[in-house]
Amino acid sequence: MVKFNKFCVTNGVIKSRVFYGLDDRGDGRQCVTLYAKDYGSLGKIFPDVYENDIEKVYGTHEGLLRLRLFENHPLYQAARDRAESDRKVAA
Repeated sequence: MVKFNKFCVTNGVIKSRVFYGLDDRGDGRQCVTLYAKDYGSLGKIFPDVYENDIEKVYGTHEGLLRLRLFENHPLYQAARDRAESDRKVAA
């Protein structure tokens, strides 16, 4: 089970420090973007690629730098709820 916390994402065993972005695509498609603060751990939490509902961007060391969850991904709503709650606190 993946849990979205304010400063990290965890699957109960592995933790990855992240910050969140909302709807930051040029084409207007709704998404939640997780930006990794460390190489490697985010890819271990999300090893499965769902072809149409997830996008992964790797860095030069093959560590996952950014992961986008789209509306049809099973974890999209949980990630969006976390990102939106952080945004409300900051406003």
